[in-house]
Amino acid sequence: MMPKVINFSVFLLLVLSPGNSFQAPFGHHAASTTVSSSILQSKINGDDNNGINEKKSWHDYSIDDSYNLIVLGDLHLEDDMTSHHQARSDCISALHHLSLLPCPPTLTPASTSSSPPPFHSLLSTAQNTLGKDLSPAQLSLLRSYQTHGPLTNCHLVSLGDLGRKDIRHEPGDAGTTKSFTDAKTYFDGFSLPHYDVITGNHDLEGLDEFSTDAANLAAWQRTFQKDTPYFSRRVGHRTLLVGLSTVRFRDAPFSSHECWVDPLQLSWFEDVVRRHGAEEGWKIIVFSHAPVVGSGLRVLQNVHVVNGCAWLNHCDGGSRNRFIEIVERNPQVKLWFSGHFHLSHDYEDALCHVGKCTFLQCGVVGKASSRDGRRQTRLVQGNSHTINLYSINHHKRDDKNDEANIRLDAIVDLTTGQIDIKQGYNDYDHDQWFSAYVPKEEDGCFLGSPDCLVACQQTLPSSVCWWHMDDGAVLGLHDGQLVEYDKTTLSPLGIVVTKEQLKGREVLVVEEGTAVVLLEETT
Repeated sequence: MMPKVINFSVFLLLVLSPGNSFQAPFGHHAASTTVSSSILQSKINGDDNNGINEKKSWHDYSIDDSYNLIVLGDLHLEDDMTSHHQARSDCISALHHLSLLPCPPTLTPASTSSSPPPFHSLLSTAQNTLGKDLSPAQLSLLRSYQTHGPLTNCHLVSLGDLGRKDIRHEPGDAGTTKSFTDAKTYFDGFSLPHYDVITGNHDLEGLDEFSTDAANLAAWQRTFQKDTPYFSRRVGHRTLLVGLSTVRFRDAPFSSHECWVDPLQLSWFEDVVRRHGAEEGWKIIVFSHAPVVGSGLRVLQNVHVVNGCAWLNHCDGGSRNRFIEIVERNPQVKLWFSGHFHLSHDYEDALCHVGKCTFLQCGVVGKASSRDGRRQTRLVQGNSHTINLYSINHHKRDDKNDEANIRLDAIVDLTTGQIDIKQGYNDYDHDQWFSAYVPKEEDGCFLGSPDCLVACQQTLPSSVCWWHMDDGAVLGLHDGQLVEYDKTTLSPLGIVVTKEQLKGREVLVVEEGTAVVLLEETT
């Protein structure tokens, strides 16, 4: 009996061998299942002169600009890899569960108002469609599925910090060759078509093995077969992943743990953004280990701010604001992922929207790395007009099947630039990992004429205020500390005087903002 559908394996041979015409299996030469290579090529090019499939339906939904993306925060491999292996299984399961978000035939309001059909439904429809009736979108889908399987168009990016968090001065420590090879083995275990990695501050900390930053970085690049520490990867017609790496540790003039993007890399980044303009429909997703100043993400004032390593290029006053300036000038930069703080996604300021860009803090998967006890991974489900942002909660599991909880955090409308927050946050006033105060012009804490007593001994612990010094520097009081802020973004830069040093003193600004005086009561 003549088969009614194309045998999938034979169909693949047809696509891969355009010089041959398809014949049904088992020697049946049936006209209804014969498609010439010229017809196939015309379909692939979108030039179907035979009038086949004129009607817009599921046949025309495409995955060419659809992608799923796993974003891993600080990896910090451990001796006991149980948590890491569990997290990897959770990620793979989530990719299967959520699948792809297909693109509608056109981007008209009518086509975006309803939910697209599930990927598995599109695949089943394509696999059970006569060869002569396959649309270009279905041909592309079948070829992609045959090449990569159910995880087609799935990607992974690691934000770095690969080795052990505790330094033992032995292989496996952060920054050692073994930490790189062990991490590569871990990433390979995802069995994805490819993945990308950037460096974190600890990845150049292999002091016992390498004498220079250049040698340390070269070993990292060799392990991951990278020509440069930065990367760009196209994941759809108009979606680009861009990764920026820190490239110094020993050579840092201030904090060794500052995540620093060198001028060559920064120029490359600006050029990439310029060549992929919003007017051409490009969407750019950026990855860096530390967040950028002005992003609004939660930073740890008594860990990273005090040490000058909270932001990308934190101590480099000439370049630290370039990143947020690029974002503000270029609406095609849609997402920016960072890690570094080992905090979860459960804070209000773990996700911040600035202009057309959404900045996201990425949690960790290892128990020993988490500051707040939560273990999470970001998952992005995107297409040409929508991005769904999920958290895979490895620490929250179903009692029956032990599966990780998958939570929808937000939906980004790429057409309007608006973000719809789906997740409520209950931990904004977390006692231990509180958010560093970021001054705002309208917050009522600005001192316009600070030539006066700012705080006395009694009010100092609770005082929240900020002011401009005569030389343009921005200082303020918060949590009993004297803090310096960035002049442009008002992001916290450093602790000028600590809580212990200020205890029992009065704070005055004198000589029309030219000096700060600390008075201590004497007996």
